[in-house]
Amino acid sequence: MKKYFVAFLSLLFLLEGSQLQWLLPQSWGSPFVIVPQLVVSGIVAISFYLPRRYVLLISFVFGLLHDIVYGPAIGIQSFTLPLVAYGAYLLSGTFSLYQWIAGMTLLLGQLSCFLVTYGWYRLFGFTDVSFSYAFWIHMVPSVMFNLLVGYPIYRLIRWIYQKKRTRSVIFDTILR
Repeated sequence: MKKYFVAFLSLLFLLEGSQLQWLLPQSWGSPFVIVPQLVVSGIVAISFYLPRRYVLLISFVFGLLHDIVYGPAIGIQSFTLPLVAYGAYLLSGTFSLYQWIAGMTLLLGQLSCFLVTYGWYRLFGFTDVSFSYAFWIHMVPSVMFNLLVGYPIYRLIRWIYQKKRTRSVIFDTILR
């Protein structure tokens, strides 16, 4: 079952870097900037269902891949993605997983990923954009877009998980 999730996250990584870029408003001249982070949505959704160590490993690998392909420094996303995944894992273990809780966790995961990444970029001097400008022009539209796109990603991952998992209460408690 885990290979399906890795293949799906790989597809999301390719989509967010290639086909989705020409559909975004900044390519059409809008002042608003939307940063698609489909992999973050997928990792948050996977953290609801898979064991903690596996989710942390996958999020580290995809964060490192993101740093190598897009980042100005190696280590920023490879630290941020496991942090977000661990937070989503803790939230999913604390509350019953209703759809609105999954949506709020997805929202908090996306927002925390943007905030931590902005903090690292600001700390290391990769950006000198003010926080209010970055928040209202970059983060809020990006989080709304990623939340809108992340809900179908969550539903698909939930469907894959429910279709492929074994129906055992003991097995599910051992995985957690």
